[in-house]
Amino acid sequence: MAHNDFPLHHGSIALSFVGTIGDRGSEPLERIASPRAFAEWLRAAGLVDHLASPSAKSHTDALALRESIGRTARALVANRRPPRIDIATINDAARKWASRPLLDPKSLRIVERQADPIKAALGRIAADAIDLFGNAERRALLRSCALEACGSVFLTPAGRRERRWCSMERCGNRAKVAAFRARAASNP
Repeated sequence: MAHNDFPLHHGSIALSFVGTIGDRGSEPLERIASPRAFAEWLRAAGLVDHLASPSAKSHTDALALRESIGRTARALVANRRPPRIDIATINDAARKWASRPLLDPKSLRIVERQADPIKAALGRIAADAIDLFGNAERRALLRSCALEACGSVFLTPAGRRERRWCSMERCGNRAKVAAFRARAASNP
C-alpha cells in the first residue's frame, strides 16, 4: 500500500490510527493487515523515521489499541460512557510504551529512554488519545462521518464551519455523487 493510501485527515493521530480500517459502516477495509503494512503506516504518520520491523505481537497489540481507541471515540460521539476495558487498554499502552526521562550519569542531563520505536509510537498514539478524550474542549469537537458506509470519527477544527464528512475528497465526494445519482434517477 502506498503512503498516500493511508488517510491521515482525522484531526488527531489517534483517530487517524482508528481510520486504518476504512468503510467500517459497510464492508471494512483493513489497511494494516500485516506487520509490514503497520510499519508503513507508522512511517507515513511520521511516528518512525525509517521502515521499522514490528513483530507479530506488536502488530496484534497495535490492533487491540486501535479498536479500544475507536470504541471509546464512537461511545463519546454517541454521548455514552466508553467501556472501562478500553480506557484501561489506552492507559496501559501510554504507561508501558511511552518514553521516560532519565538522568544521564555522565552529563547529568535529562535524556529520554526510548522504548523500541514501535512501542514508542504506540505510546504516542495512546497519549494522543488520552489528551483527546480527557480534554473536554477537544472531546466536544468529535464527530462521526455523515457517510454511513464510512463509520469514521474525526475532529472538527474549533471555530470552523461544521464538517459533515471525515474527508471531502473521499466521503464527501462519494455522498455528493450518490445524491446526484438519486436525483437523476427520480427525474428521468
